[in-house]
Amino acid sequence: MTDTAKMWIERARAGIEQLGIPELQKTGILPEAGKKFFPVIGYPPLTMFRDMDQDTLFKDFERRPVSPTIAYIHIPFCPSRCTFCHWITKTKSPEEAVDEYLHYLDQEMAIYKRNMGMDAIPARSVLVGGGTPTYLNAAQMERFMKSIHNHFDLTTCTQFSVEAEPGTLLGEDGAAKLKVMKEHGVDRISMGVQSFDDDVLRYMGRVHTRAEAIAAVDAIHDAGIHNVMIDLIYAYPNQTVESWVENLLTAASLNVAGWQLYRLRVKQHGDRQGRILKVMNREPDRFPSVEETLLMKYLGITMSEELGYGEHQTRIFAKNKDEISHYLRDWCCALTDVVGVGVSSWSNLRGVFSLNVGDHDLQKYYDYIRQGKVSVNRGKIRDRDDELRRSFILPLKNMTVSKKFYKARTGVDVNDVFGEQLVWFKEHDLIAENQDSIWLTKRGRFFADEVSTQFFNPDYLPFPEVLLHTAPLAAV
Repeated sequence: MTDTAKMWIERARAGIEQLGIPELQKTGILPEAGKKFFPVIGYPPLTMFRDMDQDTLFKDFERRPVSPTIAYIHIPFCPSRCTFCHWITKTKSPEEAVDEYLHYLDQEMAIYKRNMGMDAIPARSVLVGGGTPTYLNAAQMERFMKSIHNHFDLTTCTQFSVEAEPGTLLGEDGAAKLKVMKEHGVDRISMGVQSFDDDVLRYMGRVHTRAEAIAAVDAIHDAGIHNVMIDLIYAYPNQTVESWVENLLTAASLNVAGWQLYRLRVKQHGDRQGRILKVMNREPDRFPSVEETLLMKYLGITMSEELGYGEHQTRIFAKNKDEISHYLRDWCCALTDVVGVGVSSWSNLRGVFSLNVGDHDLQKYYDYIRQGKVSVNRGKIRDRDDELRRSFILPLKNMTVSKKFYKARTGVDVNDVFGEQLVWFKEHDLIAENQDSIWLTKRGRFFADEVSTQFFNPDYLPFPEVLLHTAPLAAV
């Protein structure tokens, strides 16, 4: 262990004691005392949607309340399938298979546009995710970018972000596709580095190396795209606290805007259970302990902040708050509508959630579009309970709950809904409030997902053993 790593770890061990974790472990709000973990990304969770079709999604669409809209577009192709991935991916696909998908993706955008009664769908932020969107070659990227601009109105778009894998951005083809993206308005790259440890990368199933990740940062800047964010995962098998410190120090040494830190997600939260569950069942001793996992989390927060990267949204650190994902900010905090296009993507349109077919071989996805339909096969019409909880849970988990904003969305005061429920969380120094806002304390933000889960409807709890310290909602 280097002296620098030792210093950071010693400081973190002293600091984490002040959070009083043993006390919280006894309350039952941490699944299996913190061993289990489920990320609060949306509410209700996507995995709990039921059968639904496009008729429900678009019924009386023009008479439903209008909301600002953002766009998510899913590219399922990848160089390899990572053991931690919970999404639909296709690996090592030939060029013609990618071309076929891009054809149907363009058609689905047109079907969305037609059903929404619009010449172009206004999007105030865009995220292209996957999968690996930069799996496309330069010609395919050009075709894809033109398709987006043909169907979406980006005149008021504040950020156009694309997810990437380092190896796909290198060499002449990498430079060519970056040039295409830059020319079409892409101003942010979110790169899935995950680790700077080559041994851990191989165990993850990644095909890029530490050196390639570093080189890719330079390649993005050379293309004139200067908002580069990277993803890093902690609590991965074979990962140590010491190696995690070195990961963070490496990240801080690069010319990046910031990073998103992810705790390893074992329980399925997408359309496909990741192989990581089999790894855990087969080799549990390879995984860091709960104590090591929480220490890594504490190190991620404190090191990021002390190295000049503020936590502008839970688990998202950047030098400048405007450099974080506008898509995530708009979705989680402003609660905007979402038009989601592509296999396994999801939408939120005027009070109705929908999820596109999760189809590994893509044929079911193509069948929907051949029938002139968007590929929706699951969803949920938000009811009053959903709206009251969602308008509180997502802003609380990610930033802060504005009491004025909550009342504007729901028609009631947030304290009339959750006032009695908040007493326990204030007593345990997890939540604080003033006249205008409600927010997570330092202790609460450390367990942001677990505290937010406490406000779920009991029917949506990800783990049955979670002990709720909340009461049924008031009749409002």
